[in-house]
Amino acid sequence: MRDIAIENANTPIIPDEMDPDALARSLPAPMVFVDLETTGGNALDDRITEIGVVEVGPHGVEQWSTLLDPAEPIPPFIQQLTGITNEMVHGQPLFETLAHGLAERLQGKLFVAHNARFDYGFLKNEFRRAGIAFQADVLCTVRLSRLLFPSAARHGLDALIARFGLAPLGRHRALADADLLWQFWQKLHTIYAPDLIGQAVQRVTKRASQPPQLPDDAIDALPNRPGVYLFYGEGDTLLYVGKSVDIRARVRSHFSSDHQVAKDLRISQEIRRVEARRTAGELGALLLESQLVKQLQPVHNRQLRRASQRYSWQLAPDADTPQLVSAKAVDFASAGALYGTFSSRTHAQSALRALADEHRLCCAQLGLESVGAGRPCFGYQVKRCDGVCVGDVPLAAHTERVREALATLQLETWPYDGPIAIEERGADAAEVDYHVIDRWQYLGSVTSREALDTFVDTLPAVTGFDHDIYHLLGRRLAALRQTSETGANGMTGRLSTATEEAVPAPSRHKAAPLVVLPLSRPAFRLSPLEPPDATPGRPSAALLRRRQPRPEDPAQFRLPFDAH
Repeated sequence: MRDIAIENANTPIIPDEMDPDALARSLPAPMVFVDLETTGGNALDDRITEIGVVEVGPHGVEQWSTLLDPAEPIPPFIQQLTGITNEMVHGQPLFETLAHGLAERLQGKLFVAHNARFDYGFLKNEFRRAGIAFQADVLCTVRLSRLLFPSAARHGLDALIARFGLAPLGRHRALADADLLWQFWQKLHTIYAPDLIGQAVQRVTKRASQPPQLPDDAIDALPNRPGVYLFYGEGDTLLYVGKSVDIRARVRSHFSSDHQVAKDLRISQEIRRVEARRTAGELGALLLESQLVKQLQPVHNRQLRRASQRYSWQLAPDADTPQLVSAKAVDFASAGALYGTFSSRTHAQSALRALADEHRLCCAQLGLESVGAGRPCFGYQVKRCDGVCVGDVPLAAHTERVREALATLQLETWPYDGPIAIEERGADAAEVDYHVIDRWQYLGSVTSREALDTFVDTLPAVTGFDHDIYHLLGRRLAALRQTSETGANGMTGRLSTATEEAVPAPSRHKAAPLVVLPLSRPAFRLSPLEPPDATPGRPSAALLRRRQPRPEDPAQFRLPFDAH
């Protein structure tokens, strides 16, 4: 039975065998099946020893191959695997001598290879060394096989040979392996209809559409580590800020999908420069992205730019109806009985109405609907309200159900006495960031404890509740704080400012646990010291920062690690 991985395909009569020339001439666009032999597996350091190309298109089928002098020794195990020796490549052309002719042969054709990232990466780097900017749409036959035959356990060339009865001219030689890919392509047309194969190819093809305005090595030069990237347009206009655990791969994905995503297409047309800012880990990237978007207002970051105002429902202990409050009027970090954060009054009312429908609450009692005294709300008339509006249900019972419904949206108050630093270590344990957070607002990051000491001395003021930071850290920090304050006997106690707490990393990516360091803002005291221009003998009071804790107040250490 055939594996069917794509739905809604036409199912015309499929031939048992294909005429290679007829198939080649019927293709909607020309293709090149490519295989390389190399001195190793590193596309930056190793070199190509052999190229094999099967070119397929309106002209029919053409094959081309050549050995290359890699200008470096071929390791013995590679010689044994491929049969290509140092003697065989000695005196063969260097890649740069045939680079222009090869680029013309490959240009504008769908580049097909097995584990295509390997072959395409080697060729792209060799072309770059030769001063040629090479790009192509890339189809990986491993990915294509996985899509069309999902029940198969293996998809390597040996597995394809065995499964489809392909006839190898040899193994681990460039032209022979390229020919196997062409045979595999022919075999597909005896199994699936052309339309279905076309759909599959469309899904797995990587579109090479690096904007022409960018330098050829602009993306390759980006780090493959966590951080933030910034796209700049004409006149250094900031177009977009994004984050990723792999900056290079994420930036490349923008331009491989710009034929499908309207925003990526606009960015591709406008971009002139890319900038990267590395972080130790994913949390740092998330925090920095949020900060930069708010500060710099990039043109295409519409989602994070909007909603500077936030609203929440507040239901006081002695109230029966929730009131809509704004973050400008109420401190969301400390006020109790707040439920949900919303970007507008309309969104807040829609969320409360949804809860009312789900829990059979009265929209009139909730203030969402205006009705006369003693008259039923609309929900009661359609049997979605239990009737508190007409006295069928006691008001106290309805209020209790309102509290239970709102509990799923409850905001966590800031669980610390002051600011905290979250220590995040990268894949390299020596790489560390300290992210300073206070009252659900991100204040900045530093890369050492010494820098953290200095930063704490000049902490900026908290200007308001940040929904993005709360969404990222709220429940985790609150739960962690609650756990840390619970003693072994189940009693709750205050956490020392010298305590470090471990908090889970923000995603499934493997990383060292995050460590929370509670901090104290600099304290101030009145001092009788006189300013330089004060009248002698006339005492004055000046606010001076206390650099050291007073002996009678040992808890006032600025940082937990100053306590020794």
